[in-house]
Amino acid sequence: MSKGYHSRSPEEFREYLKTIGKEKSKKKWRQFIILIDIFLLIIVAYLVFRSLNPGSFQDPTISTKQIVDGYPMYLSLSREPDEKYQGYFLFIENNTSEDVKLPAKTWSGEFRLLTQDGILCYSEPLLWEEKKFPANSKGFLYHSLQLSRLQALDPNCKKEIFDEDYSIFRSKFRYLSLSFQTQMIITTSSDRKIFQIKQKPYRISN
Repeated sequence: MSKGYHSRSPEEFREYLKTIGKEKSKKKWRQFIILIDIFLLIIVAYLVFRSLNPGSFQDPTISTKQIVDGYPMYLSLSREPDEKYQGYFLFIENNTSEDVKLPAKTWSGEFRLLTQDGILCYSEPLLWEEKKFPANSKGFLYHSLQLSRLQALDPNCKKEIFDEDYSIFRSKFRYLSLSFQTQMIITTSSDRKIFQIKQKPYRISN
């Protein structure tokens, strides 16, 4: 006898088809439940990884937020296109009930560029004008870097900071590996904070 059901009557054959239909339905339902379980496991693994590695999903051009003299602040790269200057924002939150003027007179600042390995390539003081920050508001201090000042850098530094080999035919994977570090160092009478971001090499026309 061949494999399967050999019906002797139409009624028995219909019952047999119903049984097969129910088994297929149960099998599909079990597969659906397994897919849901896998999806939930992926979400849980993602949440655990993110909690253990909070910086992994952060925009590299925005630094970690830190507190300076009670004011939360962070460094951010300006997106405005300019071949001669690059802008940087130090965003500051004044969560107090009073207006304040920043930077405080006790603050001093330094702007630095470093290679991926942390080798210092360029440094200049941060010379900000005093600015009013209203109560319960968010503002920024702005620093503009003149790129022509970097042309005399050491060749090893210049290679990382300027994208001199730019080409539309270059591998995308090669471009992803290009970067250097930018820092703003804020020193107060009692503390020293380093705000650091990662950015892509500058592109300028010679």
